Amino acid sequence: MGACIPARRPPVNRHLDPCARHRSDSPGVLNFLEGYLPLLAGSILTVLLLGIQRTTHDPDLRDDLRGAVRMLLAFLVLRLASHYLPEASTPEGLRKFVSVGWMLTFAYGVIRAAVAFALKLVRMRSPVTTPKILRDVIDFTLYALATVPILQSQLNLDLAGLVASTAVLTVVIGLALQETLGNLFAGLSLQLDRPFEVGDFIRIGEHTGRVVHIGWRSIRIANFRREVITLPNSMVGKEHVKNFTQHREPVGIEVQVGVSLDAPPNQVKQALLEVAREIPQVLVQPPPIARTVTFTESNAQYMVRVFLNDFALSDSVKEELHTRLWYRLRREGMELPHAQRTVTLRRETKHRRRELADETVRELLRQVDLFATLGPEELERLQCEVVVRRFGRNERVIQEGEEGGTFYVVASGEVSVRAGTLQSEITRLGPGQYIGEMSLLTGEPRAATVVALQDSVLLELDRPTFARLFSDYPGLARQLSALLAQRRTQLRAVAQAAGGGPDHSPEAGRILGRLRSLFGLKHE
Repeated sequence: MGACIPARRPPVNRHLDPCARHRSDSPGVLNFLEGYLPLLAGSILTVLLLGIQRTTHDPDLRDDLRGAVRMLLAFLVLRLASHYLPEASTPEGLRKFVSVGWMLTFAYGVIRAAVAFALKLVRMRSPVTTPKILRDVIDFTLYALATVPILQSQLNLDLAGLVASTAVLTVVIGLALQETLGNLFAGLSLQLDRPFEVGDFIRIGEHTGRVVHIGWRSIRIANFRREVITLPNSMVGKEHVKNFTQHREPVGIEVQVGVSLDAPPNQVKQALLEVAREIPQVLVQPPPIARTVTFTESNAQYMVRVFLNDFALSDSVKEELHTRLWYRLRREGMELPHAQRTVTLRRETKHRRRELADETVRELLRQVDLFATLGPEELERLQCEVVVRRFGRNERVIQEGEEGGTFYVVASGEVSVRAGTLQSEITRLGPGQYIGEMSLLTGEPRAATVVALQDSVLLELDRPTFARLFSDYPGLARQLSALLAQRRTQLRAVAQAAGGGPDHSPEAGRILGRLRSLFGLKHE
């Protein structure tokens, strides 16, 4: 008997065995994934990422690592399921599905973690936040590059033929999603150009507000009325965009006001600047700017520009500017023109409108102890010399340290007297009480700042009025010196929380000397 010679297997034609071709041509990374080492590496990487995610203070890194951990947890579950599935009873399709699933989730998890740490290094070199849309584009691009070889090796897909066969479908989908794709690419362009970021105040067309979201399709801004407006990226890319908060530099806002053509421009601009400097939110540097804009048939237009640290305050600062300007210009006798242009109306507005009745003014003057020695006729004459001034809430009536030649009697409202570097409140004054007498009568700088706590009407008397009183009543200067000395001691007692001495004669003599020197009075 002849020896049995085993039959030789025919050579495998790799051109006819696609499975053999794919097994021999599989990339090294796929051979690595098919082993058990990825299970160990995935477990260690998951634990490390969980620890970093819980300890990091970077919210962007924490969100990115959260997605990577989810992918790796899904990989561990699918990998263990693939290992413990019985080969005999498990359908081949299910095994392929689980195998492809754990390979993809492992690759996606590693990519997500790698991109998260790479973007963290970028943020460490630059304080600018990486846009979410850019992170998504990087992730999806790398996901696609990892998906192609895995699907080709595990499912034997001919992706080149699949792409060619769906070219027509791709064109149809592209035309149907033309607007969506336009928003996508416009959003990507905006993120690369970075004209604004989340948190910036911007103006796009007629919309102004703070950016609260930047997405693939649109951005959302919240305006001053707390309305959230959604704007498509394609529209944003075509509009002019004003960014009021980029680089957190001070931002300027402007207010225009029309004043009578009779008002001197330099006087108007000085009033605008002084009012602007009184508003706490307005920056000292850069300083406010006042300009004459143009002359019209009915008025002269002026502009005041102020600078703020936060554009969110612009509406409130504009409102405060308009309110305070009304009071200031009215006190200065500068007319805010009305729409009417008749000659009769213009003649009427030239006359100063009385804020208070004559009897009310006389009664207020009668309550002032400085005028206690004056008779009815002199009070009536003094009432004719009074100028009524109206101050708005939070306006300064008197500034500490400035020269002062006016004296005020509170007719209505309430004012606060403040002094010192901290501007601590010393007292509050109401109707019938007076302020500013010491500086007016002695020539000394203002000893305190006076601020209107509410809309207040004050009666103003100036130095020439007192000069006339001293001329008509020779003994009035000595009486006022004693009253002023007593009042000064009382104010010092309130300011220092200590009692003043009863002897006012040295202080009274000093004040009397100042009065005689300032008003040119002769010694009695």
